[in-house]
Amino acid sequence: MTGTEEHRFTRCAAGIVGLALLVIPLVCWATGAPNPLAAPGDTSGRSLAFLAQPTANLVMAGCGLLIAAAAVLRSTAVRVAALGAFALLLDAGALAAIGYLPFMVFSAVTGNADNLAAYLSIPLLMQVAMGVAAAGLQWTLVDRPVPGGAGAHERARVRTARWTAVAVIAPLVYAATRVLMVLDVPGFAVPMDATGKAAGLGLALAAIGGAVLTWGLVRPWGERWPRWMPRVAGREVPTDLPVVAALSVSVLVMAAAKAILGLVSTTSSELSAHAWAWTPMLLWPLWSVSLALAALNYRTRRTASPQREAAAA
Repeated sequence: MTGTEEHRFTRCAAGIVGLALLVIPLVCWATGAPNPLAAPGDTSGRSLAFLAQPTANLVMAGCGLLIAAAAVLRSTAVRVAALGAFALLLDAGALAAIGYLPFMVFSAVTGNADNLAAYLSIPLLMQVAMGVAAAGLQWTLVDRPVPGGAGAHERARVRTARWTAVAVIAPLVYAATRVLMVLDVPGFAVPMDATGKAAGLGLALAAIGGAVLTWGLVRPWGERWPRWMPRVAGREVPTDLPVVAALSVSVLVMAAAKAILGLVSTTSSELSAHAWAWTPMLLWPLWSVSLALAALNYRTRRTASPQREAAAA
């Protein structure tokens, strides 16, 4: 759906998440329970931990009301404001959950499934739900008819290649530092036991996987499913599928970048002791923006085809 057409899933997701963010703080206030995003001792989602409990409840309720309004109203200004609310509430929890998933799956296969219980954390589930709703809301703002005109396809092709290169390099640099940390290379060595090293390799694997998928934005298999894939082999990849996926990850990376930059500003002495290990995370804002721009230019390239340009001329 494009233009002024409404996205039912996006509206439902934003509406449900908005209502949940409105109800949860009211329940916390009524029962005296800590706000899930400001609960002491919980590391899964602490985006409001810098606020006192009453203030955290008030802020969350206000954000929920704004997000719910964005699900009902067609106002661009309201939806942009709702994205700002998501930016405040999101932190690194959802991206960390994705990054640690390979390690968690390996642990479960080898008989240690207890770690998977962390994925049932209420703050983490809230982070994932907010990430999905935020990406969908972002999509309603960018899902517009692609401008045509001579050269639109070629310009989009060049821009897709440029931004995809940046969006691939950033996670690969991060993956390289995790491997160097596991190998105890001087300058990257961080005290870790065997479990910590396995988790580090899992993070490297997840980052490499993300880079490979991003590379698909400029590869033929990013437009047609590879031959080895059953049932869909050779078929055209729906244009919106990689775009929405990339925008979702972009939102989560930016949320994690916010947390990393906050960490740098408050614990610089700790980070300076392992500067080479943590410095690549400072690339995450660039990673987020480049991934979003790569996805949007990919969509333009797929939609503004040379054949359509020739027909229009």
